Amino acid sequence: MNNFLFKLAKRLRPDLETLSGQQRMSSTADVLTLLYALPLMVVGLVWLITVSSWISVRENWALYILMAGLLYLFNRLGFFVITEIREGGFANSEGALDGMALWAALLILGPTALWLDVGWNLITWVKYIISERTTQAYWNRSRIFVTTLAGDMLATLAALEFYRGIGGKIPIDGLTIHSIAPALLAIFVQFLVELIVFSGYIGYVLWALKNELHTQIQPALRFFFMAFALPALANPFSILAAGMYTQGGLWEFLYTISGLLLVAVLARRLSQAAEYSRQQSRQLEQLEKLGRSILDAPPDASTLPEVLKEHVLTMFSLQGVFIWTEERGGILREPTTLAVDTDIIWKWLHDQHEPQFFLSGEKLPWEIKPSNRRPVIVSPIMDMESGQPMGGIYLELHSMAIPWDRNSVLRQLPAVQSIGAQVASAIHQAHVYSETLAMQKTLQELSLARTIQASFLPETIPQLPGWQLTAILEPARQMAGDFYDFIPLPNNKLGFLIADVADKGLGSALYMALSCTLIRTFADELDCEPATVLTTANQHILRNARANLFVTVFYGVLDPVTGLLSYANAGHSPPYLLGADRGIQILHNTGMPLGIDEENTWNQEEVQMQPGDMLLLYTDGVTDAQNNEGEFIDRKMILGVAQQNLGKPVQIVQQVILDKVHGFVGDAPRFDDLTLVILGRENGKI
Repeated sequence: MNNFLFKLAKRLRPDLETLSGQQRMSSTADVLTLLYALPLMVVGLVWLITVSSWISVRENWALYILMAGLLYLFNRLGFFVITEIREGGFANSEGALDGMALWAALLILGPTALWLDVGWNLITWVKYIISERTTQAYWNRSRIFVTTLAGDMLATLAALEFYRGIGGKIPIDGLTIHSIAPALLAIFVQFLVELIVFSGYIGYVLWALKNELHTQIQPALRFFFMAFALPALANPFSILAAGMYTQGGLWEFLYTISGLLLVAVLARRLSQAAEYSRQQSRQLEQLEKLGRSILDAPPDASTLPEVLKEHVLTMFSLQGVFIWTEERGGILREPTTLAVDTDIIWKWLHDQHEPQFFLSGEKLPWEIKPSNRRPVIVSPIMDMESGQPMGGIYLELHSMAIPWDRNSVLRQLPAVQSIGAQVASAIHQAHVYSETLAMQKTLQELSLARTIQASFLPETIPQLPGWQLTAILEPARQMAGDFYDFIPLPNNKLGFLIADVADKGLGSALYMALSCTLIRTFADELDCEPATVLTTANQHILRNARANLFVTVFYGVLDPVTGLLSYANAGHSPPYLLGADRGIQILHNTGMPLGIDEENTWNQEEVQMQPGDMLLLYTDGVTDAQNNEGEFIDRKMILGVAQQNLGKPVQIVQQVILDKVHGFVGDAPRFDDLTLVILGRENGKI
């Protein structure tokens, strides 16, 4: 059945193929209702022509004008019936108590007064067709025009025939029970016949809701009952107005009508208040659901379009909505055919910090001339960090029974701002989540790199008869720029080095890894020539790395049998050689740091370590340690501690120095790696 009806409707309106959901259902209902109501309207029009008395118009023209004015007033004071017939789907109807004015005119002037209703509906139809100028508006307003006229003329003329048939008189002869009863019955007959005329439309809508949209029909039944019953309930009061005219004259009639107009005003205010309350409740409910959905959604905001579509579309009476951000582009566009030039709007919206609205007929700031459109709300989406617009919301409000004036549109702005704030919050959350993931990934990579770097350090400390050796490295960050190493050499000699790259972080760690690998490689090849090792390593560092970094290195070769130490110092902090007899001897630099000039060379020096001597090698993290006041540790303090513990195991000396440094620094942040290597010759070992 639906396929047949839809194909029939599509012959007259091909654009139905592009519609879906409730819009397709209501548009199909417009076409089908128009088809069956048009012949009924023609019948009613012919019937009205045959029963009209133009003599009555000529004789009572002033009264006709008065009745036309009252009909206009009652229609201007119309009330509204808006009901949610399914989730996110609303039906709206504009009602009025104009039936009181019309029935009063009918009971005084007869069926000719029905032309007043025909003229009013014709004017209303033409006004809407001119202002809307859309296919949807043409069919919808034409359906309303034809069915209203068909129902009014057929139902009213049938009711008047019934009224006369049971003894009713025109004009009504007073307010006796014999006059009131026929009029009441006639009004009831009109209601029944009008309901029959509209039954085809009502039946199709209910059938489509149940079978096509698979939703409950009870809300739609309540809507149709209110749309038809509320105006009809006021019609009996027209009998009072007509009776007052025939009994008391014009002034009594006007007095009665003024009371009915007051009722119409109250009905309009009540319907407006009820609709505003419904809108606010709906918006608060959906904003709460939207907030919960955003919190429950994946933190990367990947489902934000679906969440917005679910809640925003049911929050307002929308003809169209477009939400976008400068970073992500379009997030929600509904319907997908909505034409919005975001580039032009964004240029204007970028300087706005509050939502703006434009009523129908007002020129949009980005338009050359006013366009034929519905009220529009445009609001910026404000970035949570910068406080500047990062996107926008464009809403085009749907034309419903309730008129959109400045006050009614203003009531929508807080909800629009809340949507913008929630979108901004979701995107900010996505940024934080992305940054957190990136940070976690970086930390994982740094942890792995630190593990790899730690594997470059000697796994064990070499054990030399008659000698003590200890070393420690405490990085200031994830990755260290310091390094130490022990290299076994031929003839039981031991090569050892300490190094420091003039930078921090991952880059310096990689540079250190390259430098020390090259030093170890050439130390194995060049045996006991520290200066030659540094010269060769320096050349290969500059050839293989273009990092614009340099590294300070102290490289020494120890003969544990004789105690002879050969060394070259490439710009590193000079080690201290301490002994009971020698005091403190500084092993000065023998050349520049590595990585500066490929032509650099280094001198090689020698020193004889005696029993009881201790060699203290360190990096800047020891001698340049700072406390919270920005004060640097005194090198004399370090040397004093070392001298006081001379002769003790080097492990104890190392711990005492570390305790001194840590105690001085306290909880101040560390800015440099700390590396400490101590070589000691035991007493009595020759």
